[in-house]
Amino acid sequence: MKRLFQKEEPKDFQELGFQTTLECRGDGERAGQICGCNLYAYERRQQPQFTRLQSEIEQHKNHAAALHSHLYDRPKPVNDATMLTHLKKIRIFLAFAVLAAIACLAGNITTFYLFGSGTLLTLVLAVGATVLPLVAGHFAYEHIIEKHKNLQTGIIVIAVVLCFAGLYELADARRTMVDRNAAETPVTTSYVDGAVPAGNTADQDTHAGDNTENQVRKTLGGAMLLIMIAADLMLGFVVGLLSKMHTDEDYAAWRHLKEITDVIDRLEETAANLIASIEIAKRQCAAGILRAQVILSKRRIPYHRSLSGLVLFAVLSAAAAQAQDIDRYEGILIDTSGSISKNGATSELFQQYLISTKRLLATETPSTRVWVSSISVDSFGGDGAVVKGWTPESRGIFTDDLNRARRQLVSAFEQKSSGLTPMAAGTDIFGALWRFKALFESAGKPGTVPKTIWIFSDMINESRTFQMPLLLSIGPEQMMERSKVNGLLVPMNGYKIYIYGATPSGLSPQAWLTVKNFWTLYFQAAGAELVTYSTECEAQR
Repeated sequence: MKRLFQKEEPKDFQELGFQTTLECRGDGERAGQICGCNLYAYERRQQPQFTRLQSEIEQHKNHAAALHSHLYDRPKPVNDATMLTHLKKIRIFLAFAVLAAIACLAGNITTFYLFGSGTLLTLVLAVGATVLPLVAGHFAYEHIIEKHKNLQTGIIVIAVVLCFAGLYELADARRTMVDRNAAETPVTTSYVDGAVPAGNTADQDTHAGDNTENQVRKTLGGAMLLIMIAADLMLGFVVGLLSKMHTDEDYAAWRHLKEITDVIDRLEETAANLIASIEIAKRQCAAGILRAQVILSKRRIPYHRSLSGLVLFAVLSAAAAQAQDIDRYEGILIDTSGSISKNGATSELFQQYLISTKRLLATETPSTRVWVSSISVDSFGGDGAVVKGWTPESRGIFTDDLNRARRQLVSAFEQKSSGLTPMAAGTDIFGALWRFKALFESAGKPGTVPKTIWIFSDMINESRTFQMPLLLSIGPEQMMERSKVNGLLVPMNGYKIYIYGATPSGLSPQAWLTVKNFWTLYFQAAGAELVTYSTECEAQR
């Protein structure tokens, strides 16, 4: 039995299940409990890494959202094709800069080598002379050249003229050499030993050859001077241009957004593999137990084999038939009034409400009773119920029932919400809050159960007793007093309120702030905690 409760992490969970069942002598219940403990411990050991990954993913997503908003949520958004072209240009200019640097370095090495410097000193001086145009070109481009287009054109023209002038000098030197070789008279060969060929004296054309060689060297020197000046000039210019292109605000943000997106993909893949490893370990452990029972059952009578299978199924399967155990109440309100769709002109905001609601249902917490209702003309007494249900508790890594409940809630919501349209003639937010209070209190749990309400609405109440658009001029404090007088203050001690989609569309900044301040005062007076009041629709747990 010493291997049944291992301190070290098992490397093969199938072998763990197999050996555990053998040492338990086929007792599926005991083997399942021991394996469950090992699996739970394995999951707990993975939890810090998973939490860290989720935190990093969230941080990178926030950073990416900020960059995305800067690039695309503005009057003139960034054009991706333009950014790709910008990237191609940078790579081409970088190649040009490398080639120019090679030309400068080669010329400088040759120069200092001809001066008689040692190998190490030649390299140091050549590198220094090559780096100097980089530094000077960067600062010159940033502070002088960038601001004057004519100056940029002039520098390019000068470099081109110098380059082609140098190439012309090289061609002239080659022409001189070719003319000299063509003008040389073939030496007459003597077939008599010791005889001197006629007309071929030792000093013949000596001075003429020296003059031609000096002329060629002078021409080559001038050509190399012109080419090196052109190379240094263009090297500094291209490096300055590259620096400017690399530090372009939109391009830098666009590149960084791409890098962050790649990082998020890698982190999410790692997190998914981590979760998958837990599920794989669970299945492997179950397979090991079954394999051991098959081996042991060969020596048992049939009813023992049947009983072992039932016990194993009961241990490893999630408790789907358990009594409903609720530890939390949650309500989701969806505004279906015509104000959020501009009387049917657009349903984009309403669709975002539905998408966020499905996201909440797909991530519903365990042991939660949940209601989804609509906000319309009569939100309290009307037929505003959309979906109601509950989620079972989650036991360690055994979350099959919880996931199944989430999928059922999402499926039911998709079916019911297909008939919802944002065309209601009023917005009774107070009635919706009263309705959830009645539902929560009728569920039979004590008041200590956490209660949460998610509201997807523009928060402009338009009912017979409280026409908010007509009351904005009196300010949030007077509006608050009016709601108390009309009996609209709902006692919600301990409630947590999340408001999303409070769009400023159609409102002035002053009017939107008045609405926000009113609801802040309202929930404070009601005893609830207003956690979020956001114009965005992407609800986050």
